[in-house]
Amino acid sequence: MKFFIQALAIIPITFGALLVDFNAARGDDPKVLGLRNLEAARGDTRSDNAADLYIKSDKDASGTAAAHFHRKKDNIRAEYHALNKQTQADKTYWIGYDVSVAKIQKSLMVWQFKEYVANNANDNGANIPLALEFIDSTHLQFQYQASGSVGRVGQWQKTIIPNQRYKIGIAINTGSPGWVELYIDGKQQRLGDGEGVTRLTANTFPGRADPKFGAYRGEEIDIDTFVYDVQIGESKEDVARAAGF
Repeated sequence: MKFFIQALAIIPITFGALLVDFNAARGDDPKVLGLRNLEAARGDTRSDNAADLYIKSDKDASGTAAAHFHRKKDNIRAEYHALNKQTQADKTYWIGYDVSVAKIQKSLMVWQFKEYVANNANDNGANIPLALEFIDSTHLQFQYQASGSVGRVGQWQKTIIPNQRYKIGIAINTGSPGWVELYIDGKQQRLGDGEGVTRLTANTFPGRADPKFGAYRGEEIDIDTFVYDVQIGESKEDVARAAGF
């Protein structure tokens, strides 16, 4: 019996599957996040980093290692597209995202779950089923878009302090309907009107939606976001480090 217990102790405990694992403090290259998307003016995509538009390993204002997403004023996008063409229907994805924003601008989106297949008039899929977007100079809002015929609707919001790190956890069950949960610094948030719910029923996967991290829109000012940690997995335990669980 003693031998059996000792044998169990050396068997590694596995949870789900860790699909993306970026940690700036460990020295990881941001490219492990997926496909780099740089866009100056609308439709003017760039393949290489430049002085006014880049994503690179760097340090924030306090000297902490981070992936630095930089956009000069008028540039529209500096993002990493994760799990490109890999997400599937009827699965649950857990996302941990440790991020800070140097300056806040209305309409700046620091994370989105972007639709790539059903985003057309015939399929009426939501353009961006889920997003984290600043609605003014202080408030970050978690938004849900049910279909292409309606806009994004705020489900939660929080006052954000520039240059302060926030650990964000998002659970997405991909389906029509599926569901979504939100965590901030390890604490589950309530979504929706009134008292809200901890799990929001939502059309999360009208065709094929993938997560994107960084900075999109809010092009009226220079934008700098710093990403310290990103994990995407198939269980809550998979993303504990980045989400602050």
